[in-house]
Amino acid sequence: IATGSKPHPPPDIAFADDFIHDTDEVFHFNTLPQALTILGGAVIGCEYASMFAALSVAVTLVDARSEILPFLDLEIVARLKSAMISAGITLVQGQRWGAVKRCSGGVETALADGSKLITEQLLFAAGRTGATQGLGLGSVGIEPDSRGYLQVDAQFRTKVPHILAAGDVIGFPALASVSMEQGRVAVCHAFGFSYKKAVADTMPYGIYTIPECSSFGESEETCKEKKIPYVAGRALYENNPRGKITGDLDGITKLIVHRETRKIIGVHVIGERASELVHIGQTAIYLGGTVDLFIDMVFNYPTLSD
Repeated sequence: IATGSKPHPPPDIAFADDFIHDTDEVFHFNTLPQALTILGGAVIGCEYASMFAALSVAVTLVDARSEILPFLDLEIVARLKSAMISAGITLVQGQRWGAVKRCSGGVETALADGSKLITEQLLFAAGRTGATQGLGLGSVGIEPDSRGYLQVDAQFRTKVPHILAAGDVIGFPALASVSMEQGRVAVCHAFGFSYKKAVADTMPYGIYTIPECSSFGESEETCKEKKIPYVAGRALYENNPRGKITGDLDGITKLIVHRETRKIIGVHVIGERASELVHIGQTAIYLGGTVDLFIDMVFNYPTLSD
């Protein structure tokens, strides 16, 4: 079972309204709105905010948490927020939303502090649920949880051992890359293949905002929490010839290195091709490489990898 997920809209928002959308309906906009409120500052909300801003839509991004994308290194988050604000996105953080309704000016959203947001249209991007409705799973002894997700074991078997599930339908982390990897591992278990038995414990994050962000391994914040002695090193795109050629002068590559062993333990990138570049650091970490690996290597010139 690999049916994925779908939006999980709250029942008190009228999604039948042509000006109020979930993240599936966004592909069917007849015209671009002049102004758009996006509820939810997780990955999907941030990606859509960046896309619409690039299309000259005035975007207001509302998130109930004090920080967007809190799983990223906070320096990367700060740089992303700065880029989003420069693109014209208004960030409203630490605010829960209440009633959403049509009004004469478009769509009105009530916020917890008593204020109201009015924009032409609204996109709800806060939460998804497993796409398990209508599959008749109850008739074979499988019951999804309250969010429609399926529980599986380490071999991706459901309660019924010959029925396996993988991908977004089993919940976190619900990343395309990890979901496909889960599917491969599930197939190997189902057919007795011995070469791939588990999904890697740590996975890269690729966030396709503008600019895109990607990370793998420890951040400064997790090092502090785990009391890992570390050093952080930064390379700015503006000091890199390829960065100047592409015109990306705001990007940064950040390495987290264990202070005592010199091993690379984290890599964080924001800017052009971030989701590609992170794999170089990811490979080094998997192989136990030290920072000397990058000191000794020769890179093509001019490249962002360099």
